[in-house]
Amino acid sequence: MAHINFISDLKEVITQKLSRLGHPPVPEEDIDTLLIRSLNLARRVPPIIKWTVMQSNELARKSLLPEIRLGLEQFIKKAESGQNLKPHLSKEIDNPDYKDRMFYDWKIFHFHLGTNSNPNHNEFVKRTGDLLFAIADSNKAMMYLIDIHPHGGGFSNQDLLRIVKENWAEILAPHTLNRAIGLPFNWSDNDIKSLRKAGINPIIQIPDGPVLGSMGGGITTDGTSRLNIMDAHNIKTAVRQLQESFIQPKDGEAAYFKSTYGKNWEDLKFKVKFFETPMEIEEMTTGEVVQFTEFSIPLANLLTQLEELRKEEDS
Repeated sequence: MAHINFISDLKEVITQKLSRLGHPPVPEEDIDTLLIRSLNLARRVPPIIKWTVMQSNELARKSLLPEIRLGLEQFIKKAESGQNLKPHLSKEIDNPDYKDRMFYDWKIFHFHLGTNSNPNHNEFVKRTGDLLFAIADSNKAMMYLIDIHPHGGGFSNQDLLRIVKENWAEILAPHTLNRAIGLPFNWSDNDIKSLRKAGINPIIQIPDGPVLGSMGGGITTDGTSRLNIMDAHNIKTAVRQLQESFIQPKDGEAAYFKSTYGKNWEDLKFKVKFFETPMEIEEMTTGEVVQFTEFSIPLANLLTQLEELRKEEDS
């Protein structure tokens, strides 16, 4: 049996990428924690693409202070032209352990609308008391600007969901609990804030609208993202399945290494060098690289996002 430990290879790749971003893991950190932290880091930054930007009717009609109006206009130009939107995010965005409970629950981003650099943190725009709340669908390159609200109370403001329903009901459709006719009562905005802190996912009903589950996948009891945990599990499972399928001798490959290098399959040592499709697996004693296309590891988007974050740090 060939020498293979693809989970260890995965841990090495993720460790390298986190370390290059300034977040080296502690030695005892397991692969689950590494993947969850990496997903949390990558998922909370919109990818650098040219967005099609849609404004809600409420936002388009809203009376804004001149500096906030200018900040909104500049933000839209950046999004539509494919510029980096990270400077408009929270200063905690570089912290892989930061818990963005609103994003975990509703998958809504919040952006600052400063027009100049933050004097204390040049990589970010100046902080603003008023925040832009938006949903970004990277699969469709669509960004939906919901509304602008003051920082205080904005993160659990259910009126944001009402606006989404009245402007883009299709966004809510996949998260609607169709069998729920209605709720006997609804949580207040303050209730939602408290429930999130307790790791409880509030089911809510939009006025004259549907009953909704968590659009962002939900929050665990320790305040982290359920979606990140599920994706970490799926990635690890896929890598293990790949290892199990690869560890047994492949007739063609075993014969090739025997005839070319005089090596038996059990003497070979394989290491994954590139996890994106097609995967590249190197035999370490010969330097021979095998491309493996039979499996698709749900990891490419994560690695791409982490690499984009690294390039931003280097620029």
